[in-house]
Amino acid sequence: MMFPEFISYYGYTAEQALQEYAKRFFSLLNSMFRLQAKAQLTELAIISNAHNGGKEAQSLAKKLTDQSLGNQKILEEVRNIKR
Repeated sequence: MMFPEFISYYGYTAEQALQEYAKRFFSLLNSMFRLQAKAQLTELAIISNAHNGGKEAQSLAKKLTDQSLGNQKILEEVRNIKR
């Protein structure tokens, strides 16, 4: 099941995936599983906090909003610290 997921996730053809070095293939596969797990945990947290409501839901929404800003948010925080 790993091989079809790998091809689908990274957009490789079967031939390209088979020609990839094993070390790189398994490294990319590991990264794929980690990213998928992180996304699923985020979805689970959203569903759980939406159901429970309250401060946890607001905290999670703020955290995800900050993450969605990526490097821009980090640069903004650094600028505020320097002031």
